[in-house]
Amino acid sequence: MSVRLRHMGRDLQSKLKEFFEQAPDRDATPLELLHTALDQLERKVQPAGRGRRLFPYDRIVIRIAQPDADPVAVEAVFGDVAARLHDRLAEMKCDAPERIDVSLSFLDPTGNPTPPLVGVECFSEPRRHLPPSTGKRPPAVTVSIVKGQCAEGEYVFTEPVIAIGRTPEPTDAFGQVRYNHVAFLETRDGVNETVGRAHARLQFDESSGRYYLFNESSSNPTSIIRGGRSIRLAPRDPRGVRLQSGDQVQLGRAVLRVTIQSPDGEERS
Repeated sequence: MSVRLRHMGRDLQSKLKEFFEQAPDRDATPLELLHTALDQLERKVQPAGRGRRLFPYDRIVIRIAQPDADPVAVEAVFGDVAARLHDRLAEMKCDAPERIDVSLSFLDPTGNPTPPLVGVECFSEPRRHLPPSTGKRPPAVTVSIVKGQCAEGEYVFTEPVIAIGRTPEPTDAFGQVRYNHVAFLETRDGVNETVGRAHARLQFDESSGRYYLFNESSSNPTSIIRGGRSIRLAPRDPRGVRLQSGDQVQLGRAVLRVTIQSPDGEERS
């Protein structure tokens, strides 16, 4: 009986948590957006066995897609988000990295596919690849669809991290939702189905001022095609491969072309 009561108590607690964590509306205050992001991050805590819990990520990207958002106000409220997250994790008796790097970006709320009002993505990489922020902003990146079907034929980003995969918001085995900036359609055409739901990402490295491509453990291959030569990426290799403007990226049988602009607006190598 006591076991059954414990299960009932957990179910009730879970339902109450879901009730009070309803998604904010489009007029939410910056503080409400912050708490929504923290709630999403809290749900990424992983059981580690023997009663231990673990937050294994040391880099977080938070994206805000609120119409008429005031970036200055939002950035001010989110300024101590890492400290707030550490406080929450400590209350949960959850192990976490001593330092967690958080970056904030703003998305076009009218984009296709429509992004969530608040979205978070978490990464875990060796510290040597995450130098202290220098404030250097990523250059504009144009991603053109060469082979395969997406909602649009071309995308332009100034994001530090650009996720690529099949469907806009796939869910993994732990129920975690990923937001794909470049989302291939769920179409069986011999090409699209060869793109993994969480296939790859482009990530800006502040120390070098360059974008790198990472293969996110897709079962289908990821390669860079440059000057007629194919460069195969190993799954989950934390080093990634530096991209050059004009590179083609092959994901399964799908192909993208990446154009990177320099600060003066010219295409860079």
